[in-house]
Formats: sequence, structure tokens, C-alpha cells
Amino acid sequence: MIYQFSIIALILLCEATLYLLLRSVGYTWLYSIKELISFRGTTWLFWISKTMFEFTLVSPFFSLVRRLYLDIAMGSDLSETRKYVAAHSVKYYSSSFYAAFIQLVLKLIAISPALITAYSARYWIQVIRLSELTSGALLSLMASLSMTAVWLFLAIRYYISLALAPYIMALNPRSNVYDACDLSIRLMDGKHGRYMSFMAHFIKFIPAMLLVYPYLAIYPYFKVSYSLFVRELLGDRNQDKLPGMIKRWKKYM
Repeated sequence: MIYQFSIIALILLCEATLYLLLRSVGYTWLYSIKELISFRGTTWLFWISKTMFEFTLVSPFFSLVRRLYLDIAMGSDLSETRKYVAAHSVKYYSSSFYAAFIQLVLKLIAISPALITAYSARYWIQVIRLSELTSGALLSLMASLSMTAVWLFLAIRYYISLALAPYIMALNPRSNVYDACDLSIRLMDGKHGRYMSFMAHFIKFIPAMLLVYPYLAIYPYFKVSYSLFVRELLGDRNQDKLPGMIKRWKKYM
């Protein structure tokens, strides 16, 4: 938990420093939501660059934390994992970033049709607002809203289908990210309702987590429970390759 909070604190510190620096030179409009909605190129370039930098910094470390929670759930030795990752830090972190980046791209592709239809709905709302209500504009608005709902449902379903991929990669760091995504989709077939039921069980804890202190107890409980749940979903595919890799590494040290 301290490790995760330190990463989050570092991101927030960098964000605050950047904001104060931009404010001192009069560029606070880069943080304006209105500028983003109006699709100003400079603002979008700033946000994309900033987000990618933060993603590059965070994704490898959160991959390691995911692995450590798996070790807790499986009763493995955390110190062995930390030593192995420290000895292979460049390869481990680079592969973790690449896997996280590929999954992010797949999710963005899946949600892009919903974003396009949502923008179309926003356009027709403005048309109706600025001119008289016509049957054609109303029909186009309803069609855009319907397609947005459909594509959003399909995107969420696809996100759930990819839920096992990060854990497949954590159990076998040498596996291909595309194979992990394909395996996750096949294993999650018909289990979306069960996954959503599991996640809904923890929704009741959200109000308590807003008080900060309960977060320190609830979040580890959720992560360990989630790791055990993922192992159950993996079934006979739950094959942890890391202990064997650590054993061979220690043998030839």
C-alpha cells in the first residue's frame, strides 16, 4: 500500500508542479475542460502527451503490485519476486509497459465508436437547440443516442473479456500479450455476469473508502479477493511460471 501511495503521490506532485508552472506563464487554459470539448488541437496534444508520460511511469509499477498481490493470494514468497524483478528490472518493466500499452490501445479502439456516436448526439442536440425541432434532427439524435448505448455496452463487455489478460501476463511474464488477450476472451466467455456480480459486491464499500482510512484495509482485501477470483476463472490455465524462472535464475547466479 505504501508503495502504491508513493507512486500516486509522485504523479500528483508532478501534476501540481506542472500546473503551477503553467499558471505562472498564463497557460492554465491547457487544463480547461471547455478547450477539450471544443477539440482545440494544442490542448489535446498537451493532454495526450501528459497522459502517456504518466501511463509510462505508472503501468510497470502497478504490474509489479499486481504480481505481489497474486503472491499473497497464492501464499508465495514476496521477497523472491522482488529480488527477481530487481535483477531483471529493465526487461520486466519494458515488457510490462508494452503489454499495458497494447491493452490500452485495444480498449481505446473498442470505445471509439461510442465516442463518435456520442459526439454525433452532441452535434444534433446543438442543431435542435439553435434551430426549430424537426423530425429529421430528432430521428438523427435518437439514432445517435441508441448507437452510443449499444457501442458502450459492447465496449464494457469487451473490457470485461480482457480482465484476465493482465493476470495471465503476471503469471507468465514471457507470454505474448496478444495471446494473453485472446486466452482471456475465450476464458471469460459466458462469465461476464459472474464477473459483474463479484464487482458489485464491493460497490457497497465505496462510501467507506471515501473516508481514506478504511481504504487501507478495504483495498488490499479487494485485491487479494480479486486475485483469488481470477485464479478460479483461469481454472487449469492457472499455471504460475515465475517460481520456475526464479529457480533457474538463482541456479545460474
